[in-house]
Amino acid sequence: MTATRTDRSPTPRRRARAALSAAAVVVTATVGAGFGTALLAPAAAALITPTSTTDSDTAAAQAITALIGARAADPEIVPAGFAAEAGYRPVVRGGLLVNPDGGCSSPIALPSSFDIPCKAHDLGYDLLRYARRHGGALGPWARQGLDSRLDQRMHAACTVQQTDDARTGCYAMANLAGTAVDMNSWRQGYGNPVHERLGWYGVAGVGAGLATLAWYSRRRRPEGAYRDLATSAVPA
Repeated sequence: MTATRTDRSPTPRRRARAALSAAAVVVTATVGAGFGTALLAPAAAALITPTSTTDSDTAAAQAITALIGARAADPEIVPAGFAAEAGYRPVVRGGLLVNPDGGCSSPIALPSSFDIPCKAHDLGYDLLRYARRHGGALGPWARQGLDSRLDQRMHAACTVQQTDDARTGCYAMANLAGTAVDMNSWRQGYGNPVHERLGWYGVAGVGAGLATLAWYSRRRRPEGAYRDLATSAVPA
């Protein structure tokens, strides 16, 4: 009696999931090794609101509350002296108030559809720095709220992708970016944002993870499926 062969070659979708999972594991492991205790997911369960009346009474705190809430496209929320100090005037793009000169910053390429969320996140971080110069740094709620909203907006931006494989890749990139942003904020105590280079372990981990993803996409993706995975990057 001949035994029936039950094993099957993995489908393209299964291969994609396996490749993306491998990329995520490599990034998580190496970033964790470089930074110590790992915080593996963005703080995105719910938007955080001010936890003290002192925070709520500052113009910067009110602006950040608006940015992560229902008034994210309202220029009136910007503190009066902000533009002169920051060197730019926030503008509305893609339905969000943003730093027009901002963007994502990372050693890896991300979807160009993340650009507007990154610019809005940059504005939020500049408001955190402004708050520190005027009455003291805001509590962790502010940076956590900005990071959470960035994570949500990056994932929402993936819906423009035209194929399942493209959306899967985009969501993987959003997960990687969100984790990197939250890791950096955690390292800095969710306080005032400090510009610093990503540790070598982090760079190596992200690079290895994306190399896995790129290898798969070159071999298996339909022509043009990732056409707008361009030269944007992870927010500082």
